[in-house]
Amino acid sequence: MINLERRKQILDILATEGTINTNTLSERLGVTGATIRTDLRDLAREGAIVRYHGGVRLPERPHNDMGENYMVRSVTHVDLKTKIGKKAAELVGPGSTIFMDASSTTFHMIPYLKDMEDVTVITNGIHTAIELQHHSNFKSIILIGGMLRPHSGAIEGMMSREMISRLSGEYYFVSGNGFSVDAGLSGNNFFELELKRICADRCKHVVALVDSTKIGDDSASVFIPSSRIDYLITDDGIDEKTVAACAKKGIKTIISG
Repeated sequence: MINLERRKQILDILATEGTINTNTLSERLGVTGATIRTDLRDLAREGAIVRYHGGVRLPERPHNDMGENYMVRSVTHVDLKTKIGKKAAELVGPGSTIFMDASSTTFHMIPYLKDMEDVTVITNGIHTAIELQHHSNFKSIILIGGMLRPHSGAIEGMMSREMISRLSGEYYFVSGNGFSVDAGLSGNNFFELELKRICADRCKHVVALVDSTKIGDDSASVFIPSSRIDYLITDDGIDEKTVAACAKKGIKTIISG
């Protein structure tokens, strides 16, 4: 997680200053040139920054487009996502089969799953699958097939429908662009949202991983209604009224410490 925090600092600096010299950036963050070059290479590969001779800058694109960029999302609210990921992992037992979506929030479960034995993970997240394969404790890691969306790290499309129909799991760990008690989980990418609906149908329990900054927000399309959500795992920024409203809907709220 240290590299994610450092990359968040890089994006924060660029958001304030626009451009910065690579050597200056290395000195300000107190790391070697090799470390900075690795960070910048990965950020550039994801489209989060633009490199030029001797420096870096943010890309010239609308802010809303950046919201779909995996690298940008992965370094946003890292502290909240880490705590939520830890709580979510506590639901998983040895020998379980679970679905994980491609979100940066569910990605933060992985460090807390690495000591769990014989777990099968099914995911449409390319970054999630790559990180999972670094650990030898998992029974199986199943990557759902389909089209890889540039910069999002998500595989999407209905080509994966038949594959998912042959799979089932105990929990589906999933996030979205927004969550409201009345509507449920919502998002903007219609192709991936349909895939998420299908994954939810293949699991006994749906676990929504949503930090408090997204609660009360409604995005373009609801993909999992409140009636289908069993658990909401969030941080202590959630208010008591929302917790009570979730309970009335049958949603158990788990607050990360």
